[in-house]
Amino acid sequence: MTLPRWIRYLLASFVALIFASQPFCVLGQGNPQWNLLLISVDTLRADHLGSYGYRSVTPVLDGLAKEGVVFDQVYTAVPLTLPAHVSLFTSRYPPATGVRDNGEVLPSSIPTLAEQMQAHGFQTAAFIGAFVLDRRFGLARGFNQYWGQFLLHRYAGADPGTIQIRGDQVEAAAAQWITNHAANRFFVFVHFYDLHGPYLMPASWRARFSGRLYDGELAYVDNLIGKLWEDVIRQGDADRTLLIITADHGESLGDHGEWSHGFLLYRSTTHVPLIVRFPDRRYAGKKIGSISRLIDIAPTACALLGVPASPSFQGRSLEPDIDGQERPALPAYSETLYPYRHFHSAPIYALRDSQFTYIKAPRPELYDFRKDPAETHNLIHTAQAIANNLQGTLGNLLGTMANGPKAEPVNPDVLEQLKSLGYVGGRLLSSNEARFDPSLPDPKDTILLYRQVQRLVDLENHGDPSAAAIGLERIAKNDPALVMVQIEAGLVLQTLHENGLAIEHFRSALRVDPGNALAHFDLGISFGHLHRLPEAAQELEIATKLQPSDSHAFTSLGIVRAH
Repeated sequence: MTLPRWIRYLLASFVALIFASQPFCVLGQGNPQWNLLLISVDTLRADHLGSYGYRSVTPVLDGLAKEGVVFDQVYTAVPLTLPAHVSLFTSRYPPATGVRDNGEVLPSSIPTLAEQMQAHGFQTAAFIGAFVLDRRFGLARGFNQYWGQFLLHRYAGADPGTIQIRGDQVEAAAAQWITNHAANRFFVFVHFYDLHGPYLMPASWRARFSGRLYDGELAYVDNLIGKLWEDVIRQGDADRTLLIITADHGESLGDHGEWSHGFLLYRSTTHVPLIVRFPDRRYAGKKIGSISRLIDIAPTACALLGVPASPSFQGRSLEPDIDGQERPALPAYSETLYPYRHFHSAPIYALRDSQFTYIKAPRPELYDFRKDPAETHNLIHTAQAIANNLQGTLGNLLGTMANGPKAEPVNPDVLEQLKSLGYVGGRLLSSNEARFDPSLPDPKDTILLYRQVQRLVDLENHGDPSAAAIGLERIAKNDPALVMVQIEAGLVLQTLHENGLAIEHFRSALRVDPGNALAHFDLGISFGHLHRLPEAAQELEIATKLQPSDSHAFTSLGIVRAH
């Protein structure tokens, strides 16, 4: 018989009170019996939770926040899914991981939180809601199970950023694994992608939140987290499981002219929630207002679980902050190379201290986010001394990270193969380079083009690929060097079975960025659809060489060769 939710929470609270009266854990030593459940809600901006001041559509998360510690000022290193999660798991900033955009691969030499946990006796599992975190990108290391299968050859014409598994499937798989491993000490990572468009919530939830789809998806994910936590309670694991809930980045929702994320660095996309709930509910209801960073979560988890933090971690444990100890605050760094890589604009960087945000851009910005949380009043000309100080600190930080990992050099044999196929010239935009040039357009000025591309991709996602194709082809013709637009146009044309036209767009992308593995992969898929099998095999072979961890490129190559 299943007990009602309120009775299960009451029993859990009773058990927590018993443990709270015992020396279950001493901060500073960690607890060698606790499990770890780490939940990442993709695209969740902090100020849309009730515990951060929003109208409540998240009763579960708000309830867990009351039972735990809430960090008010936590910032991501980059508002893009893969590099942000890489920073979360490696406790390193993007320049120090080499992963600064979606689609890149974490070098095997950089240790991860999962590897630390696995090495110290944890059974480890991850449940992934989106292709952008597929195992091919390097985060599966250290997990006994990495759940979430994304076979790209089955998604011909789909934008990789939209390929996802709905949260109810993710929750069910995670709950089943926890049930099967209740006797073991475990580390489980659960990734909900539902808040990232396109929104796939069930029709009943969509009807309840007509016109408020972001809030509807958030309420839906909140309900799923409640179901998962109830399963943990039912297994008797709540009194020995450290629960950490966070996000990789937020969502602009129209702020500063940006509707999604990745292009700008304001708080709407860089400010993320962090809730830490102890098994014995110690420090319940505590709020911490000092600046913290996403890279601090891995060392914090290690400290609270009695696991040594990797010497490679750049973040620091937040345990002293939880314990009320005074110590100097560290500024939070953020970056985005997305405008540079995809829209011929300058990369931008940001640094936040306890009061101010400095954004390095061709037209720099300074905000007092304590007084101006929406960051709408630029103080760059009225608080020059503060801006200069933060600019100097940011410059020093960038200097210390300048020698971080670079993208793996392309094999000379692959370069020769690229040249033999006519892919000469251009630069490898998919490499780890970034060049701040104040003469480049400011992303604030190219945001309209970005929004236009997004609207066209949304048209495809909502069932009008023909209109999307017309618009994307027009933009691609006006600026053939927009690699991302060329690939998007090719993908939409694949959907329309116009593979001959799609091929021209993928080739245009490769003339600019000959090392783009995704463009080679999709070009191979289009050749395959046209039964031009030798050419398909050539392109897919290049894709496997450029990204050897991509098992799906190997699968597609095998399918082509079998014919």
